[in-house]
Amino acid sequence: MTITRSDIDAILAAFEASDWRSIVLKADGVEIALSKDGATAPAATIAAAAPVSAPAPLTPADGVEVRAPTLGSFYRAPKPGAAPFTDTGVRVADGDELCLIEVMKLFTSVRAPCAGVVTAIMASDGDLVEHGQPLLRIAPDA
Repeated sequence: MTITRSDIDAILAAFEASDWRSIVLKADGVEIALSKDGATAPAATIAAAAPVSAPAPLTPADGVEVRAPTLGSFYRAPKPGAAPFTDTGVRVADGDELCLIEVMKLFTSVRAPCAGVVTAIMASDGDLVEHGQPLLRIAPDA
């Protein structure tokens, strides 16, 4: 079975007409993830990517977890061979770019939700991450 453009259009129409909040479909080596949670669509290029602050629940013992705003591939650097945006032990400011999530050649910038020190990076370059998956941990400034 091959998924065609008309199949995708039909899936999108059915999803939009439904009261479903999200759906993930996998067939024939193709994965489609749709969500009505109000997340913004990634921009067309890295330079124009919409900055997204992932949800960051604060727990005193662990610090602030920075979570994936969407399903996609995790990247620590803006391009292959470039220096990573951050590393463990590095101090970051509120709003600093931490990593990128790529979906179908579109990149979403993930930014620090607070100032502090990166204490853990929980994904590796190229990893497929799920929506809400913890990516980094920051010990916030007091």
